Amino acid sequence: MLVSYRQPLIHRQPLRVGWARYYRLWVDHQLVRLREETRPGWSALAAAASEVVWVGRLTAGAAALRAVRMRPGPWTDGKLFVLLCVVALGSLAVAGLLGFALSRWVASDAGDVLPAAGGAVAVGGVLSVLVFLVFASVDGDRAGADRARGRR
Repeated sequence: MLVSYRQPLIHRQPLRVGWARYYRLWVDHQLVRLREETRPGWSALAAAASEVVWVGRLTAGAAALRAVRMRPGPWTDGKLFVLLCVVALGSLAVAGLLGFALSRWVASDAGDVLPAAGGAVAVGGVLSVLVFLVFASVDGDRAGADRARGRR
């Protein structure tokens, strides 16, 4: 098959190509034409997509910056007391639920470990809250002064 596709206009000589290459060239030619016809619509869509990506990057950057700057301040005694009461009541409720679940578990099949696993997750969550409460409410300047006073 002879093809004179994409050659300079001055001196075109037919090329000898096989059927597969000829059809590939024909499909490429049709796709280029289709691309040129649909380019205005795609450029508007690409511009909108780039704006969305830009806004997403700005939002993610601002959120990351706020997360870095965020530091919990020391709580007053009233806030700490209320939180301690809420944690105590929650722990009491979890302990009652765990006691009931474990009593049912002891009376059930030997392979039933779901209540024990749930209890472990609940206890871990409560301990995590308490650890955060203890370490987040310490003021940085006061902690350094307490350490210096303890060394004397």
